[in-house]
Amino acid sequence: MTGVATSAETVRGRLPGWVEPAGLLAVGLGACAYIKLVDPNHSGAYPQCPTKLLTGLDCPLCGATRAVHALLDGNVVGAMHHNLLFVLSLPVLAYAFVAWTATRMGHPMKPIPLSDKRLLIPVAVALVVFTVARNLPMMPFHALYSGSSTA
Repeated sequence: MTGVATSAETVRGRLPGWVEPAGLLAVGLGACAYIKLVDPNHSGAYPQCPTKLLTGLDCPLCGATRAVHALLDGNVVGAMHHNLLFVLSLPVLAYAFVAWTATRMGHPMKPIPLSDKRLLIPVAVALVVFTVARNLPMMPFHALYSGSSTA
């Protein structure tokens, strides 16, 4: 560090600790409201996944928008049909958000060690295995296929 604070660091130093988490939460809730109102299963309002568009294959996040819509309707099984890995990762993402928020507000929690190779490598392997498995055209793997051309 050069000792010179960037404008983002200067602004961040002046804001209360809850502002960034509240802003991110507001954006997330706004996105959820839009997804709830504009059904991704029947709308052209969402962009196609570039991987799916170019290769015809599901990427690890294909179906995540439809999974969020299903979860907002209370349909957990439907959400898992659209993207099982995304749905299973939500508790980890929720913990990461809570830990980050608590830490920003002066109540440190143990963060998820995202830079730890002992965690990073298994996560990367899981993503690759999930991506390959969901694109295999045979049962039971075909059940992991997102089932649509939109993300």
